[in-house]
Amino acid sequence: ERMQVNFEPISESEVEELLPEIFRVCEEREIRATFFEITTALAFRYFSKQKVDAIVLEVGLGGRLDSTNIVTPTLSIITSIGLEHTRILGDTIEEIAVEKAGIIKEGKPVVAGPCVPHDVVRNIARERGADFYTSGELTPKWSKDAEDDNESSAVDFDAENSRVATAALKLLKQMNEVDIEMEHIEKGIVSRPPCRFEQTRVSVSSTNDEIESCSGGGNVGDIEVEVVLDVAHNPSALKQLVSKLEMNYPNKAKRIVIGFSRDKDIKKCIEYVFTVVKSSGIHLVQAAHPRAATIKQIMEAMPSLMEGAHRDDSDCSITTQVHKALNLAAEQGEVLVVCGSVFLMAEAREALGYEEARDSDYISEVAGVNLRHGQEHFADTNPCAPPFSWDEHLKLKNNS
Repeated sequence: ERMQVNFEPISESEVEELLPEIFRVCEEREIRATFFEITTALAFRYFSKQKVDAIVLEVGLGGRLDSTNIVTPTLSIITSIGLEHTRILGDTIEEIAVEKAGIIKEGKPVVAGPCVPHDVVRNIARERGADFYTSGELTPKWSKDAEDDNESSAVDFDAENSRVATAALKLLKQMNEVDIEMEHIEKGIVSRPPCRFEQTRVSVSSTNDEIESCSGGGNVGDIEVEVVLDVAHNPSALKQLVSKLEMNYPNKAKRIVIGFSRDKDIKKCIEYVFTVVKSSGIHLVQAAHPRAATIKQIMEAMPSLMEGAHRDDSDCSITTQVHKALNLAAEQGEVLVVCGSVFLMAEAREALGYEEARDSDYISEVAGVNLRHGQEHFADTNPCAPPFSWDEHLKLKNNS
């Protein structure tokens, strides 16, 4: 799902066709690329081959030094900024804003959402001769949400993102870059990608523990459980999520399946989770990804989880805990919430009965192994290392 054209993910055959080109360039030029850099190059090659009219390109981490930042965009958008990846981007919102604003190019406009230090970004835009806009300036009569007009904080990230997207499209229309009407914009922002406060109902059979997604076309079972899937994975996002859960389900108990990447402020995230559920209502999981926090690391960050939180040291799989949580939620009439990391969601949706495309176990386990795993490494920390050989890497895979 990292790259799509008209909502259709790139096919495995297209990956098999295009990826060797990327490997060959890395080999010939001795480029020790990260996993994210390789997938970014693959996306560019794929979009070029598909002759797309427009690309919505999401930065991996930060902006200034991100591998996506080789492009000169028609428009840059900074949606929101929180204290995340501080080891890489800086210890304050303002320092992180400077890194994020690195995507602003000479003479190319930028739109900023409400949770952005506008003065910092505005100054950088001015230095680069780029027009600066806020989402509030471009959508002054926004009525989709009861947001405060001063935009000091957003009530709801979902509503905030809708407003930013609307503002960006209105500006592109003013620039004669797109031929679009407000009715098209309003229709478009109603749709949501999966796992952004995605609400569904899942049926659980009381006789044989079968699980089927009702919205996914399954047969209705004996008990239906309301399920919320959300990629909230940092303190500000978890704060918004628990607020929205209380707003949407004020009189229902919650049960939460949660896991994290190890670079997050896990303690602060769990503190927000504790405002809606006790330890006994929390199920800890570990994603199959190099950046995933282990169950032990999560409990070390918040020792009170040791008393009552559900986990299985011998089987920390997402599927096991989702099924366990789903059955308990069915028994006790609770809302089930899955959150904490984007890396959890494909397996979680699959466990809930959805047909879900996801990386193979091999890719999940080695994503970044020998590729300097992830986009957080902006420079080669070991310039004396021997050139990486894709041929040797694939031989190791085939022999394992």
